[in-house]
Amino acid sequence: MSEQPGPPAQPEDRPDGRPAGRPPAGPPKSRQTGWRALWLGGIALLTAVFFYPLGLVLGVAALVVGIRARRAARRGGDPAPGAVPGIVLGSIGLVFSVLSVSLTMFLWSELSGYQNCLSTSNTGTDKQACRDEYYPKIEDKLGLPRGSMDQYGDLL
Repeated sequence: MSEQPGPPAQPEDRPDGRPAGRPPAGPPKSRQTGWRALWLGGIALLTAVFFYPLGLVLGVAALVVGIRARRAARRGGDPAPGAVPGIVLGSIGLVFSVLSVSLTMFLWSELSGYQNCLSTSNTGTDKQACRDEYYPKIEDKLGLPRGSMDQYGDLL
C-alpha cells in the first residue's frame, strides 16, 4: 500500500482548540471548583454546629472558592454547578459560627467558671451545686426567664 501525496490532514475546528484525535481534557476547572465549594459549604454548616471554629474557617473557604468558581465560569462560559449552593451553605455556616463565637466570648467568664466547677466536682450533688451557681448567672446575662437553663443546660 502506498500513501498518496497531498496536504497534511488538518485538525478539526473545535471550540476548545484541541486537535483531532486527542481525548477531552476533562471537566472544566470551574465545574470542579463549583463542586468543591459545595462540599466546603456543607461541611462548614455541619461543623458550625459541632465545632464552630472550624465552621468559621470552612465557611470563609466556601465563600472564596464559590465566588472564584462563579467568576471563572462566567469568563469561560462554562457552568459551575454547586458554586451557588456552596456559597449559600458556606454563608449560613459562617453566620452560625460567628454567632457561636460571639456568644462564647460574651459568656466566657460564666462558661469557664462552670466548666472549672464541673471539673472539680466528684458527685452528682456537687454538679447540681455548680448548676445552681452558674445557671442563674447565664440566665441573667442573656435575659432569660428563671429556670430556662434547667431545660437546655445539658447542652453545655
